Amino acid sequence: MAALDAAAARRRVADLDVLRAVAEANAANITQRVIHEHIGISQPTIHRMLRTVLENPALLDETPTEVIDRRTAGQITGNEMMQVLLDWNFTFGRVPVSGGISADAYEPGSWDEIERAYYRGLLTDDEIGRLMDRNRGALEQAARSA
Repeated sequence: MAALDAAAARRRVADLDVLRAVAEANAANITQRVIHEHIGISQPTIHRMLRTVLENPALLDETPTEVIDRRTAGQITGNEMMQVLLDWNFTFGRVPVSGGISADAYEPGSWDEIERAYYRGLLTDDEIGRLMDRNRGALEQAARSA
């Protein structure tokens, strides 16, 4: 299973790296044709990638999932991953309220990525424990407001 997790993480990280490189090249006024020649992705795919980034620029932001994927892929060490995650300013999921009525929805926060990684076996008990200790106050606040 570890080999499958690593292969999937390498693919996700590579996809993000390509997306960022395409967006960066586009911002530098490099044509889609030239981008295509360098990375071998079709021009229509490049166009779709850029449109997606234009509609949701947050896709280019680093996330806890990406940091964990980079460790799983062997690109950073566990210590490097923990250093980044221990300094992360996490957000916590919530159920939106409109007019005093709770919506039938859940808006996830970045902490949900930590929980998902733990339940998938990508974080150890020690790692999740250290993250929970570091974020104890915020976790308690999120639980009270739920």
